[in-house]
Amino acid sequence: MWEYHDRMVMFTETPDGLTSGLDWLNDVGQERWELVGAIPLIAPNRDGVAYGTVGAHLIFKRPRETRMTEGSL
Repeated sequence: MWEYHDRMVMFTETPDGLTSGLDWLNDVGQERWELVGAIPLIAPNRDGVAYGTVGAHLIFKRPRETRMTEGSL
């Protein structure tokens, strides 16, 4: 069985370009979460036409810890 977790990350514009703010990603990995999907968040312009990626929706999974109970295999 799997346990799932998701996060949305918005990019920030800086003088050096776009930054993602993914400093927390290593911590999540140490908690046994693995990235299984990433969906770009795309912003429309005034005409409703997509013009750029402004972030990402990240999906993680890890094995669910199960406890053995009386009567279970």
